[in-house]
Amino acid sequence: MTPIHPKAAETPTAPQRILVLRYSSLGDVALTNPVLDGLLAAFPRALIYFATKARFAPVVQHHPALTRIVPLEGPGLPAFWSHLQELKALKPTLVLDLHDSLRTHIAQFFLKDAKILVYDKEAVRRRLLVKKWRQEPALHAVQKYLRVLEPLGIRPHAKIHFEIHVSKKDQSFLREFMERKRVSPSQMVVGLGPGAKWLTKRWFPERYAELASRLVEDYRCLLLWFGSPDEAPLIRAIQAKMRGTTLERGMNLAEDHSLEQSLALLGRCDLFIGNDSGLTHLASGRGCRVVVLYGSTTPSLGFEPWGPHSVVEVANLACRPCHVHGRNACPLGHFKCMKDLTVDLAEGAVKRSMRRSR
Repeated sequence: MTPIHPKAAETPTAPQRILVLRYSSLGDVALTNPVLDGLLAAFPRALIYFATKARFAPVVQHHPALTRIVPLEGPGLPAFWSHLQELKALKPTLVLDLHDSLRTHIAQFFLKDAKILVYDKEAVRRRLLVKKWRQEPALHAVQKYLRVLEPLGIRPHAKIHFEIHVSKKDQSFLREFMERKRVSPSQMVVGLGPGAKWLTKRWFPERYAELASRLVEDYRCLLLWFGSPDEAPLIRAIQAKMRGTTLERGMNLAEDHSLEQSLALLGRCDLFIGNDSGLTHLASGRGCRVVVLYGSTTPSLGFEPWGPHSVVEVANLACRPCHVHGRNACPLGHFKCMKDLTVDLAEGAVKRSMRRSR
């Protein structure tokens, strides 16, 4: 739990209604959970609301600090206008803008009666890292979020906790799922997330297939494949390239499981292997040890998984990072950041992580 300034919760100017703004993306929304920890500790009687896109709500909606989620339903001006009216009706006394985007700037205009605190996304520093004009790494996203609380007297502890909460319903789903699939409590479970929004952040399907085959052969582990519904065909293609039986190739959870159910199932994984994507943050927030495969991006940009993790990357590539978020193609045409990231390199990191997690 994030400790607080000793007088923060007692001050007569303590906010009564707090609104947190962070609309996207999946991992960024998930990483706001430590801020909610701090708010709950400092202002236990405040009403705390969280505005985000509806599809990302599950990664924060069960946090004990929240009074309720205010979802943005759908794209377009009519949906956003309706959302703004909902925010105004809350009459917040404090607004924490953890996005600093055009959308949140518009929201600030409609909420100008509130005290507004905006986080510094360090956009310039990250661009300088991409241009190779700066070497010092950017501050981690969690630390940048928590800096917003400093004017309120809330100081983060040296060890910052990051947890994504799930509902009792989803905890029951997890138990029933494992019983139905006859997975014993001692069975090693490995989660994999082969997708990513940007192609330069995706490790090759055939290499995921080879790594997964080796893990099953060496550890007799159960594989759970995670992803969005549109990544289900990618997972099927990877499974088709694997050795072993249908059961040994694991379960494709992207086909018919909700984000809430996936979050619950991540909590059962002993290890998670994925690209630099939102899923690695979800796995970390559910207590997994993570192995993250980096291509065009780097940990220096400030989006590493927060919890225990191992980084797999091709060292000493002068072209990395080539973009803050990723690209749809290698700008130099060679794509060495992924082509030189071998299965042996990834397997070594996985084995080291498994030894640490036992």
